Amino acid sequence: MKVRAIIQARMLSKRLRGKSLMAVNGIPLLYRVIDAVKQNDFIDEITIATTDLIADDPIDAAVKDSDVSVFRGDALDVLNRFVEASKDMDEHDIIVRFTADNPLNDKEITKNAFDLHIEQKADYTHIHGLSHIVPEFFSVGALREAHALTDSNFDKEHVTPFFRKNPKLFKVLELPNDFEGLRPDLDAYLTIDTGEQLEAFERMFTTLDFTDGPDFEAIYNYLGDQIHLPKDSDKLKIKLDGITVGEDYPTYIIAEIGQNHNGEVRLAKRLIDMAVDCRANAVKFQKRDIPSELTKEAFDKPYDNPNSFGKTYGEHRMFLELDESQHLELKEYAEAKGITYFCTPCDVPSVELLERIGCPFYKVASRDLTNIPLLEALGKTGKPVIISTGMASMEDIDAGMQALQLGKDKLMILQCTSEYPCALENVNLKVMDTLKEKYGLITGFSDHTSGVVVSTAAAVMGAAIIEKHVTLDRTMKGTDQPGSLEKAGLAKLVDYIRATELAIGDGLKVVNPVTEAAKIKLARSVTSKVKINKGEVLTENMLCLKSPGNGIKWVHRDTVLGKKALFDIAPDVTLKEEDFE
Repeated sequence: MKVRAIIQARMLSKRLRGKSLMAVNGIPLLYRVIDAVKQNDFIDEITIATTDLIADDPIDAAVKDSDVSVFRGDALDVLNRFVEASKDMDEHDIIVRFTADNPLNDKEITKNAFDLHIEQKADYTHIHGLSHIVPEFFSVGALREAHALTDSNFDKEHVTPFFRKNPKLFKVLELPNDFEGLRPDLDAYLTIDTGEQLEAFERMFTTLDFTDGPDFEAIYNYLGDQIHLPKDSDKLKIKLDGITVGEDYPTYIIAEIGQNHNGEVRLAKRLIDMAVDCRANAVKFQKRDIPSELTKEAFDKPYDNPNSFGKTYGEHRMFLELDESQHLELKEYAEAKGITYFCTPCDVPSVELLERIGCPFYKVASRDLTNIPLLEALGKTGKPVIISTGMASMEDIDAGMQALQLGKDKLMILQCTSEYPCALENVNLKVMDTLKEKYGLITGFSDHTSGVVVSTAAAVMGAAIIEKHVTLDRTMKGTDQPGSLEKAGLAKLVDYIRATELAIGDGLKVVNPVTEAAKIKLARSVTSKVKINKGEVLTENMLCLKSPGNGIKWVHRDTVLGKKALFDIAPDVTLKEEDFE
């Protein structure tokens, strides 16, 4: 059996052109990736899979004198590029997939994952959500079969989604995203896709010692310090798709897409891209099974208004629904982009559908806190559930939590007011405190107001989760579009929340080192008010207070009062203890 690492690389990256050969702390990124791959002893050979575009000639030239091979193929069909780059291999040979924007590799975890792949005779093995420091593994035969069966451009661009979408066709081994100590909450910081990330890597390489290879414990500690993650906390916390959420952790920001995709997968993907660009933590959709939701009378009711997508209310709702394959495609798309997909199911059939595609956790709409069969079905999944309270009373919340039968380690609750858009006087952010006190749950805020001010205020008040509707264009057709944030607004919201987290601090009042210079310059010290002759005994009427503040404080003047001057001291001189005997 032969094991070949294939590193996909190109110069025309959408976000950072030419990044494959950009220097990271003096060494081109692609060279760093090749060096990292070579540390894996089980890999027999390395191939760089790039495109046949002129723009990628520099990649070919850069590695021609190294002991790696180069294959050049289709610029858009990356799946085909992998197939062609492994044309000389047997069906049972193994491909290890690396990408040229991930310069770090954990060789120990990679080896353990590879061993499991072989031991379990898997066709395809991956870390859930895909890791930036552990590669994917698949057999050449499985790769060829996926290539022959798929006609999806998404599958062709991203190489491996077809495996994950078809576990009945392939033996897929999915390892948890915290496998062997991986930190999914920090994984997003371990790739280079933008100039900002490139600069962050350079700072990390400058700060840490990589002489003997990457020390991932040190890397995780460094990144945790950079984004102010607590080392440990005894406060309640929950993991959502591997990311820790709680009072001491960065606010978890959800871009609520809902049905602002207007029934189009293409628009849904653009909204996911927007959420990724703005650094949200997750995107949320909705799923309804219309026949189980509406009576015939409700389905056939005329629905004639500017936001209608059908002649009847049922036709309108059906138009906006995405089917199972589309939700799976969006989940795969989100994971490929490095953001969490989850959903609000509105009925039991929708829970069953979302379980089939592997939805990591759920949200309950406030209207469904009285939908006991739905809540019981959600509780049986054992997955975390976020409860919205937009149109709920305390009695509704009590009944809903009783039906869910989940512990505090699986429940979160959001203050919300179901008004679109919500007037400021109806927001009532203090309810977050009421909910936290009564239920002892991680608490957050689902924001239906216009703008970003209220969500920012909620984060300052301690909201562990912020949910905000997003749209490509507020003028688009749809009831939720006008009150949603466009890209500039979402980016501003994330920036504001992250800025306030830095500003809040830890509550300890100490002299911050950044104020030290100003304190010395502006504070006052004991100063000679008159000339003090040698041998003269110092008295208080000879003293005054003047800047700078690097001398004796007034409260400590007794350290020199009553003592004799060792030499003549002129007026306006900052006094020191060693000036007196």
